[in-house]
Amino acid sequence: MTYTVKTGCFETGTQEQQAIFTQIFGAENTQSKFDFYFHWYNIAHEYGHCLCNSYQSEIVGVRQEFLVNRFAVSLWRYAGYKRELERLQNMLCELLGNIENPVPAGMSYEAYFAQLWGTDRMMEVPVYGYFQFTSVLNALETQTELPDVLKEMGIHTEIVPAAFPYKEYQFSAGTAGEVLDDLRRLLDSLGIAQPETSVELTDNPAVQCMCVNGTDNAEN
Repeated sequence: MTYTVKTGCFETGTQEQQAIFTQIFGAENTQSKFDFYFHWYNIAHEYGHCLCNSYQSEIVGVRQEFLVNRFAVSLWRYAGYKRELERLQNMLCELLGNIENPVPAGMSYEAYFAQLWGTDRMMEVPVYGYFQFTSVLNALETQTELPDVLKEMGIHTEIVPAAFPYKEYQFSAGTAGEVLDDLRRLLDSLGIAQPETSVELTDNPAVQCMCVNGTDNAEN
């Protein structure tokens, strides 16, 4: 079974699509923030979905979103990207201050989005943005270690100190495939069996998901 991480590009979106993300990321350095989030951090997030599917994880829906965010954060921390994660945390705190909280008063964040999961409302970019940004921020604050997250995903391996060289990325749609390849090499160095996975760039910036090739299954 093979997988594709589909990631949309801000620069090829329609004016309406770009306006939505400008509202979320702010008018200043919109594309830079978009590329940093979706073509660096979120590549690890979507690859987490690929691994969950490949290892037949029983954790699905909202709980899998929480899991793959812990995976992405712990993997980038393990790889030595502390500075980038600090930048991500500061950015998300700022962005969440500009996005309306859709959770009704008296209802928990997790319960609300579990109820919303699979509906059209969930796929509205501001709503889904609030959900994901909050989940990522929680993962950053929790700081779960990589071995613990891998076990949750059904992957059992001995973790040794990272020996993979740190690399500074020029965050853009063009580096998304490079990011995935580097993450795969890092996990390969830990002896983790991985499915064949590639990155596909799309014109619609709202498309950020993984697909099981040959099926209609997708995870955001």
